[in-house]
Amino acid sequence: MLRLITGRAGAGKTAQIMDEIRRAASEHEGGRCLLVPEQYSHEAERELARVAGPSLPLYAEVLSFTGLARKVEAELGTGGRRPVDAGGRLLCMALALDSVYSRLRVYAGARRSPELQGQLLAAVDELSAAGFTAEQTMEAAERAPGALGQKLADLALVMGAFHAAIGPEHSDASDRLSELLRRLPESSFGRSGHIYIDGFTDFTGVEMKLLCELMSRGADMTVCLTLDALDEGSEVFELSRRTARRLLREARERSVPSRVETLEARSVRSADILAERMLSYTEQHFDSDNSVFLYTAESVTAECELAASRAIELARSGCRWRDIAVAVRSFEDYRAQLEAAFAYYGVPLFTARQTDITQKPLPALISSAYEAVLGGWEQAEVFAYLRTGLAGLDAAECDELENYCFTWNIRAAHWLSERDWHMHPDGWSGRWDEESKARLARINMLRRRAAAPLLALERASREAHTASEHAEALAALFEDLDLAERLASRADELERTGRLQAADEYARLWDAAVSALEQCAAILGDMELDAAGFSRLYLLTLSQYAVGVIPVSLDMVTAGDFDRMRRRHIKHLIILGASDERLPGPAAEGGVFSSEERRALAELGVPLDAGDAELWREFSLIYNCVCLPSETLTIVSPAYGSDGAAARPSFVISRAARLFGLEIRRADSRMFRTAAARPALELAAEAAGGRGDALSKAAEAYFEKSEPEQLRRLRAASKARPRLLSPGTARSLYGEELRLSPSRVEKFASCRFAYFLSYGLRAKPRRPAEFKAPETGTFIHYILQHVAEDTAAEGGLAGAESERLAALTEEYARRYLAEELGGLEGKSARFAYLYSRLCESVQRIVEDMAEELRQSEFKPLSFELDFSRPGLSPTAELPGGGSVRLGGIADRVDGWVHGGRLYLRVVDYKTGRKSFSLSDVMYGLGMQMLLYLFALDRSGERLYGMETAPAGVLYVPARDVLLSEEGDLPDEEIERKRRDKLRRSGLVLDDPEVLHAMEAGDSPVRLPVKWKEGVPTGDSLASAERLGLLGRRVEENLRALASQLRSGSITADPCYKGAQDNACLWCDYAEACRFTEGEGSDRRRYLPKLSATRVWDMLEGGAENG
Repeated sequence: MLRLITGRAGAGKTAQIMDEIRRAASEHEGGRCLLVPEQYSHEAERELARVAGPSLPLYAEVLSFTGLARKVEAELGTGGRRPVDAGGRLLCMALALDSVYSRLRVYAGARRSPELQGQLLAAVDELSAAGFTAEQTMEAAERAPGALGQKLADLALVMGAFHAAIGPEHSDASDRLSELLRRLPESSFGRSGHIYIDGFTDFTGVEMKLLCELMSRGADMTVCLTLDALDEGSEVFELSRRTARRLLREARERSVPSRVETLEARSVRSADILAERMLSYTEQHFDSDNSVFLYTAESVTAECELAASRAIELARSGCRWRDIAVAVRSFEDYRAQLEAAFAYYGVPLFTARQTDITQKPLPALISSAYEAVLGGWEQAEVFAYLRTGLAGLDAAECDELENYCFTWNIRAAHWLSERDWHMHPDGWSGRWDEESKARLARINMLRRRAAAPLLALERASREAHTASEHAEALAALFEDLDLAERLASRADELERTGRLQAADEYARLWDAAVSALEQCAAILGDMELDAAGFSRLYLLTLSQYAVGVIPVSLDMVTAGDFDRMRRRHIKHLIILGASDERLPGPAAEGGVFSSEERRALAELGVPLDAGDAELWREFSLIYNCVCLPSETLTIVSPAYGSDGAAARPSFVISRAARLFGLEIRRADSRMFRTAAARPALELAAEAAGGRGDALSKAAEAYFEKSEPEQLRRLRAASKARPRLLSPGTARSLYGEELRLSPSRVEKFASCRFAYFLSYGLRAKPRRPAEFKAPETGTFIHYILQHVAEDTAAEGGLAGAESERLAALTEEYARRYLAEELGGLEGKSARFAYLYSRLCESVQRIVEDMAEELRQSEFKPLSFELDFSRPGLSPTAELPGGGSVRLGGIADRVDGWVHGGRLYLRVVDYKTGRKSFSLSDVMYGLGMQMLLYLFALDRSGERLYGMETAPAGVLYVPARDVLLSEEGDLPDEEIERKRRDKLRRSGLVLDDPEVLHAMEAGDSPVRLPVKWKEGVPTGDSLASAERLGLLGRRVEENLRALASQLRSGSITADPCYKGAQDNACLWCDYAEACRFTEGEGSDRRRYLPKLSATRVWDMLEGGAENG
């Protein structure tokens, strides 16, 4: 007996059959079965248990078609055949394609395309679900025209090869229902009792054949279908109408009695009226019962926040969270923002999903391990592997190892070398001591721990030729890393901290990895593969496993796609994304067959879904969803589509507006932020910061009464003020006595926050070990110092022959290479070439220095003079307590004795383009040489044994000069231009005798002065009185900067001279600072250029000292 129960949603179809099952169970009548779609089976069991009571399992059961297959298998046995899981099926498809690819005309390329393999597998499943075999598919191919025929022919070959790959010892999920159909006559199922079928709109080919077989076996069959009329009616019910007609026709052909019961919906709710008239074009209007609400929101985020605030509003009216549901078509597009919004508003939300296993640490470890050993041990892949947390190194160890690899650009040859790494952890500029040697030893230990498993995988993969051999190699990696224990420990740790969902995921990762490996070995077996091919197939197999999410509470708002909204007892439904592009959902893209090809296949008798079936199924989903809530329906349309253009509202929302005369209200994203504490506090923060509107001021007034202390902290935090460390913290970081070098003073004067990061937190920027400006400078300083010291007995650089200077330069260049850079071993050819070029350049620099001193009466007195030595380091007391002591090293100090006094000149070698600027000195910048000069003026007599006087400071270019000129120039002109480039920069005493002692004659080529009519001129001159004034200014600057440092100033206040000259331009800490002009206390310190005349006027009192 076939009985169809039809009626609109809410007519009572499900309630009637459940009541019949309940009555049968109460009368102890067994053999009742409720057949529902897979995704609704759990909900149906719960609902039936609620209706029928605890004795239900004795008399009735809920099954899906897959559950029915399991039931019959349990009765008849499986014949020893084991089911192939999703990963195994994909492997079988790969194996099938490998066996037939040479005979394929359209899909030969699928052999190397995992994405296309997945599409072919979906096509095989669809054909199998339609009841088509490989032979029937080939027959259809012979009838189909052109490209479609070729596709079907290829699919027939692939289907046959796929089922052959499955083999007799395994069973395939796509054939499970076909196998059920074949074995059902042997089963006792359906020979008596009553089979109820609910929740379907239509059936696949195999499912329909199963129903036909069941209706012929003796059990009564009742099928519930949602439709308005069997003959003609709304297009919403078209699929159900076709299904009903087909079932009645099949019953007649089998002489099975049939009848149709039609239930009338009793509800007159607005939601039901909307559902029934969605696709009608009547101009009829209805009174609203105030249960339907329509909104438009400016963004997806606003939609999600509106849903959260609406849920709070409903909960405050008395409903439970579980009475509320959120539905979105193409839900994954909304998932992340919906979860974030509900968490922000404090609303518990459950979104049913399967977690993508490929985003977890174990698959990441496996993929990066293969990428590392197959891709040349690139740093990105090696450290992606190490940072999974499963490779045996913790985060700090990874940091230390990665910093070393970054510094020295460690590549495959270094990893594979049996020798320990020997380069300094700090790069070229590092100096060896016991601490650095211990660091290097620790780094080498970490390198061995990190590399050993990968080296073993690389060797095993090189020797493996078949899939099973590669599986053994990967299994060995699992053992080397002790992955089972690591994953179990991680799961235990997560469980102890209450992260139960994450703990469950980690616990399942190992099972999935082992299962995928076993599938690869069993199915692919002796199939020849290289390591890249095996890793690709293994990871593809692993990607088929997923971990379900378990709700942490029973009382939560539920969210999901429309096809997941089958729950009963939902009181309030919120539909988001109600735009024309999303509701109804667009036709599925991709796949093997296009919409046109599907229609052609339908004409050939291949019953695959065509375009109209998908559309009717979509309308049915919308209908069922709209009818679902028993109290309120809220529909929200986005103002803009996914492409950023203005979005048209879905026909659902516009139809509701016309039917009930409802206004589509524009959601005020700020207004509904008052619904929860956290977003409301954000509004109050705006008012506390003095920039709020009436709404934010209302929020501020609320927190003034309810949370005054929290509001007080907000107001305090909102006030822009300089960033300060506490005095105690400043002393802890910098010491009771501030020890400053000129470079530290320069850093603090440039930007307080950069100083804090560099010298307070000791944050070091990562730099590759390249022989560039800083390292080159160190090398040149080394050569100049040692050559000058070695020639001191010969009269210094000025007295040595050029050949002698060249020999010494070459000798010390060799020593530096051997002692400081570790020789040429392991260095690149590029490094060797650049170093040789640098040696040539330093030869010319030494000769230029010697030539300068030959023309000068000033002689070098000290090289690398350390100002931190006792008696030389100046100390100054600070106004607020504490003191500052100056340290640092001067490159060279020259002297000239005249009139019983020793005139001192501080020389600084510069490999860059830096020049002396009085303007900078006034702002506390560029004071390095002046600090040294004035310290020597105070302490020089103790050091050199006679009265001293300051003669000046000079930056000496310590670089080779390259000229870029058009055309040929005479050698004399080239030499003149070269000398101009090497002219010194600085400040010297305005005394003709001193100047002539520095460089003989009235036409100096190195000093930054000119002579006019026997009188020196230029901005680089200063009288002794002016040098005294400048000395006092430098001391005042030092005290002021030291006082700010002592007070804990860490304000981001970079000095700014221009777009191409400011502290931020090359700052190492830009990413940590994120300076934004005008935000909080972030302010640039603009430093207008001061002329020399202006500076001397300010120092002499001719203008305000600013």
